[in-house]
Amino acid sequence: MRVTLQSLSSSIQSTLTELTARQAAQQMRLATGQRILHLSDAPTDMADIASFRSTISRMQRYSDTLDGALAEQETTSTALDAIGTTLADVRTLGTDALQIANQDKWSVFAQNVLSKIRDVIASANATHGDIFVFAGTKNTASALTTTPPEKDSTPYELVTTAPTPTNPSGLQVRFKGNTEPRYVQTGDASTEQVSTTADKVFGSGGTAVFDTLIALYNTLAFNADGTPRGDGQHPTPEQLDAVAALVKQIADATTVVNQAAADVGIRTERMTRQHDQLAEDITRQRDFLSQLSDTDVAEATMQLQRDQIAYEYSLKVGAKLLSISLFDFLQ
Repeated sequence: MRVTLQSLSSSIQSTLTELTARQAAQQMRLATGQRILHLSDAPTDMADIASFRSTISRMQRYSDTLDGALAEQETTSTALDAIGTTLADVRTLGTDALQIANQDKWSVFAQNVLSKIRDVIASANATHGDIFVFAGTKNTASALTTTPPEKDSTPYELVTTAPTPTNPSGLQVRFKGNTEPRYVQTGDASTEQVSTTADKVFGSGGTAVFDTLIALYNTLAFNADGTPRGDGQHPTPEQLDAVAALVKQIADATTVVNQAAADVGIRTERMTRQHDQLAEDITRQRDFLSQLSDTDVAEATMQLQRDQIAYEYSLKVGAKLLSISLFDFLQ
């Protein structure tokens, strides 16, 4: 066989090129932590890797959704606690107003009740991000429409209308949202309600509690003939009975609010368990993916060292062979 300088040079260059490429690949695997750099590296594993990555991505979306839903439940729970506390305060005001020593001070009690009504409205307009949590599916300012005398882009607003014999103050609480529940996708085949609807908190139409509160205010603030109550004026027996009945209604409303708060707690616990399960599933899927796609650092390092030794040896052999002269061949 005839061995030429050109054939020796080509063989050495081919070997060096292959070793250089192998070293570069091992260095890339060590740098990225990925065992598979090209489809040809492990064609049979690519379908499984793609499947694991798709599953992890889908589970992560559900986990993120639950994160947001749980944060909204916390906002809702805080608002419900505030509403329940305020209603309990109103009940106490009504009970105190019935005491004989306080029956000439109803105008003062009325102003305290009106202040509490505004506090309940503020809590009813609680927001999570740009969402009003008790407004159903009409839960953003842009989705709410106002009708005079309404002015605010909030679900609940206290307005003044024309006085009537049954409503001498003309006060009314308007609700601009709706009572449709909101749901989110929390799994491939599961959804979860994330909203607490206004009717579950404030009664029929989402305003029944406010009608009761305003009725209590009117009874405390106005005489039986509809004129404003002055200091020192005493109520009629009928008004005393009306306040007692309204206090009972407010107590019942407080129980409803507390039940709504308990429902939020149950929902939060359920979503928390689902979130924790998703976290475990994601970790497990990532472990499976890691076994398929991650670099074995020890093996890659050893291979890199072997390729480096082979590369240096090839350089030495090549330098020696390419230095052989025609006289060396003839010998």
